[in-house]
Amino acid sequence: MTHHHILLSAALLALSFNLPAQTTNPLQPEGGTTNFETAGFVEVSKFVPVTMLSGSLHSVGAQAYNNGLQNTYQLQSAGTTTSILGTPLLLRRIREIYAIDYLRNQSRGDEFTKALAKAGKDKVNSVINVARDPIGSVMNLPKGASRFFGNVGEGLKGAQGGNVGNAMEAATGMSKEKARLAFKLGVSPYTDNQELQEQLSNAAWAMAGGGLVLSAASVVVPGVAGTALTAIGGNQILQNQLINTPPNQLRIMNRKKLFALGLDRDQADAFLIQPYYTPENSTTIVDALSRIGVNPEAFLNEANLAANPEDAFYFQRVAQLLLQYQQSVTPIQSLHVKDGLVCALDKNGILVVPISLDYGIWSERFSKRVDEFSTLLQGNTKVKGLTLWTDGQLSTRLCDELNKRNISYQMLALDSVALK
Repeated sequence: MTHHHILLSAALLALSFNLPAQTTNPLQPEGGTTNFETAGFVEVSKFVPVTMLSGSLHSVGAQAYNNGLQNTYQLQSAGTTTSILGTPLLLRRIREIYAIDYLRNQSRGDEFTKALAKAGKDKVNSVINVARDPIGSVMNLPKGASRFFGNVGEGLKGAQGGNVGNAMEAATGMSKEKARLAFKLGVSPYTDNQELQEQLSNAAWAMAGGGLVLSAASVVVPGVAGTALTAIGGNQILQNQLINTPPNQLRIMNRKKLFALGLDRDQADAFLIQPYYTPENSTTIVDALSRIGVNPEAFLNEANLAANPEDAFYFQRVAQLLLQYQQSVTPIQSLHVKDGLVCALDKNGILVVPISLDYGIWSERFSKRVDEFSTLLQGNTKVKGLTLWTDGQLSTRLCDELNKRNISYQMLALDSVALK
């Protein structure tokens, strides 16, 4: 079981708020049934767009295993079957398959070869090690520098000679082309797919240094049309920042935003140097927290516990859910963490619980935690009501049980929502 599994499970297990134990719950609906839904297989077509189910280079198994929170999909490509946890990651991996194929084909053309020659092979070699992998390149720096992946430029200038400085200057133009191309293809310039990193970097250098023009890139990747902004909530301004701002400058920008929210340098850097957050993750989170506009210390303290990229993406989605609540419902007054669960109290006294999942069911575990959570409405003058917000789907049974307990809920198609 990955830490991400544990993190999500802990989030739901943490729905009790250190309140005194009760032998009865007055909010427990009378006459409620005691049977529960169980983990099992679900139809993939209910979670994945039809255009992404199969294509010339891939197919997705007709059923996925749901553990009560997340779906595990079977992705077939090039004679290999890979298990993938979570719908967002599945869609990302599918787009990456076609992006790699597109870039491979482009690299075989005469125009690409001429552009690469014009750029200069020696320069390609000097830059590629710096800009190919924004995370991996930092891991090759002196001990401890891997935690400063958003500060590549600053770290290199302080620890290396002039050749690296020249490489970084060249890499700035390359970085912009790489990010621009990646977003056109519906993938992340900070992907952990090493082959895609290499293909993106080679193409970006041919574009930045050799004048190569790649057109109609998005048409070869399924599901890209209209989804270039999905990972960051449809925020065009944010996407432009990610394209035009080098990682080291993104880190400086994010630090300033966190200062403005009341954090000191140590608190801000504790998050910004966390090794599992790419510049895209951290910039998206900080952007959301800045727009919410309340002290984010509680949120970031929990986010700092991320132990893998999946955890980092989970907290990104939580931040986006909170921002969407603020923009579409009412302003958030404060952010909290209760026994490992990020939540927010809005100005009307509604406690908002954001959870990123694929498909939530009414399990025994969920039942117990929701009933304990409901006790917050008793004798707590600050909490006037409860609402659950998720970027996934909830079973009909789970929705019915939440309604019986006067807990509202919102299932939000986060990837199709344009945040203002």
